[in-house]
Amino acid sequence: VFHFCDLQPGAWKVRIEPSAYYPVRTSEDIVPGQRTNVTYYVERGSYNPFDVVVEAKREKKEVSRTIIESAVIEKLPGAMGDPLAVIQNFAGVARAQAGSGQIMIRGSGPYDTAYFVDGTMIPNIYHFFGIRSVIPTGMIEALQFYPGNFSPYYSWVTGGIVDIDLKKPKPKRTGGYVDLNLLDGGFYLEIPFSDKATVALAARRSWVDYIIKAALPSDLPVSGLQLPRYYDYQLLATYRPAPAHELRLFLFGSDDRFSVILNNGGAGGSVAIGNQFQLATTFYRALATYKYVPSERFENTLRVSQGRDSQTTEFLNFAIDYTTDITHVRDTARYQWSKRLALTLGLDIIYARVNGLFNVPYPPQEGQSASDVNFTQVLHEEISGANYYVPGFFAELELRPLPNLLILPGVRFDYWSETSQFTTAPRLTARYDLTKEITLKGGVGLFYQQPSIDEIDKVFGNPNLKDERAIHYSAGVEWKPFKHILFDVTGFYKDLQSMVSTTQASLNGDSSAARYDNNGKGRAYGLEFVAKHDLTKRFTGWIAYTLMRSERMDSGTDYWRLFEYDQTHILTIIGTYQLPRNWQIGGRFRYVTGDPATPATTSVFDSSTNTYNPIYSSKYSTRVAAFHQLDIRLDKTWIYNKWIFTAYVDLQNVYNRSNPEQLEYNFNYQKSQYTTGFPIYPIIGLRGEL
Repeated sequence: VFHFCDLQPGAWKVRIEPSAYYPVRTSEDIVPGQRTNVTYYVERGSYNPFDVVVEAKREKKEVSRTIIESAVIEKLPGAMGDPLAVIQNFAGVARAQAGSGQIMIRGSGPYDTAYFVDGTMIPNIYHFFGIRSVIPTGMIEALQFYPGNFSPYYSWVTGGIVDIDLKKPKPKRTGGYVDLNLLDGGFYLEIPFSDKATVALAARRSWVDYIIKAALPSDLPVSGLQLPRYYDYQLLATYRPAPAHELRLFLFGSDDRFSVILNNGGAGGSVAIGNQFQLATTFYRALATYKYVPSERFENTLRVSQGRDSQTTEFLNFAIDYTTDITHVRDTARYQWSKRLALTLGLDIIYARVNGLFNVPYPPQEGQSASDVNFTQVLHEEISGANYYVPGFFAELELRPLPNLLILPGVRFDYWSETSQFTTAPRLTARYDLTKEITLKGGVGLFYQQPSIDEIDKVFGNPNLKDERAIHYSAGVEWKPFKHILFDVTGFYKDLQSMVSTTQASLNGDSSAARYDNNGKGRAYGLEFVAKHDLTKRFTGWIAYTLMRSERMDSGTDYWRLFEYDQTHILTIIGTYQLPRNWQIGGRFRYVTGDPATPATTSVFDSSTNTYNPIYSSKYSTRVAAFHQLDIRLDKTWIYNKWIFTAYVDLQNVYNRSNPEQLEYNFNYQKSQYTTGFPIYPIIGLRGEL
């Protein structure tokens, strides 16, 4: 806002040339005795999402941590604008099968990764088939990814951590966006109520079910049909009554459903009878946060969340239907005596109450094929009001004996009610700045994870199981020869102990033997290389390559075999470039070694069931063919006086590669073929932003 007084009547030339904006050149006529009010709209020189304001440098404290801001996430190729799909492009992350939505980190399974939102755990981060995350970009400030050697702040898994930092909205006016594409539609809106209080709202729903249903014939043999659909919702309210106090409330939830009811229920084979197929996954959370920062030396953050997780799966006469009510309390205090010494202490308590019904066969363990499942032996279990809790305490020192040396010794104490076990998990990481451009780093730590609910159940598993544990070792070097260029090489080794494994006696048909024990072992080791070009005006991108091997030794055996999710080579090349006139183009290429597979050598005919039973070769003795794929994204933005309009196309699998996924056989196991992933498909979308 500016004012000019006592201008002489006549035509005046106006030139506006702020830095990083297009210049404005115009003229105004000044009339005697009249006041002239003019509003000028000055267009930015670039609407590149990588133009960000850095308020403070976030110090690195871990051996490996990747932080990516929402502005970068939004237009990365292959991610379809989804914030969490970006994780698939990080070093150490194995490629999941198409539509699975799984995340496997450094040779661990998908069940060994924990997901958090502002420090509170959530059950999953993806909707159906991994095509969309449960938190939209508008609600995300940044995404933190820890592939291993994470601090004592986190627990409960032996793999990796994904933590979503919620946005800190500070709007000066009401604004937001509407995003419509072929998958779903959603909106984000933030409203300032005062300098101290803001509210942000968001919601999203898929509409693929409407599209498919319109194309289906009316004479389908079904009486009820709910095609796959999902929705999610979020509300974020912040209030800062004084500079030292900040209150936040985040309410969010997710719901996925799919069901089919056949007109005439019949037999699904010789043992499964029924007419209903249903899959439903729902969760919600209420997270309250109070942050107190009275001085530069001390800060305390209290987080309390309450929520519910529900899952219903019905397949003919098989059913899984359970609900878990979860309370999570976390309080973290940090005191800094000086630049060389600081201490972080925290309490971390999770409590769960489970109710459920299970009517299914023994689920296959990792390393077993679907043919190992005995569908004639259906087990029934009902759980009513079962209580589980894990209270924890953690501490971590920040030591700087030298200005260029950071040492972080820490420890985590937990009590696991399901296994009646106390655990102590010491951890240590260190970083040493050899020069201004070169940093050496290393870490070692102990991590625990309790067995899954079916493994420790008295009907489905072994209630005497103890926690699995893993020792993480990692070391590496970072080299930053230029301001925006980073090279990072990290080697890692994971020693997996007391792993839950199917016992050989139970596999041999001994019904009196325990199905599971803790005599399994595992190891994963490899090398990660990252070359990254950080945020600049025009370009960002990185190359991530992982060389890895992951192996397991089953209970009762003395040899190592490949892990189900082992992938030797994982290569990702990704980049985006800002073109003139608000065009942006990006591309992603991936190459990944094929997953291990267990081939069938022959089969035996069973006259009692009129089926062929396969005879398999050594477990995971072959692999499916390698995966490779190219994705391209193109964005065009139009700038108007008070709003912005963007159109985008995210083209997946540009050269239509039929990527193999799983090895399948015909009825007598004499012929085999691969199931394949998604063909070429575009995601076209429109976005309006205030």
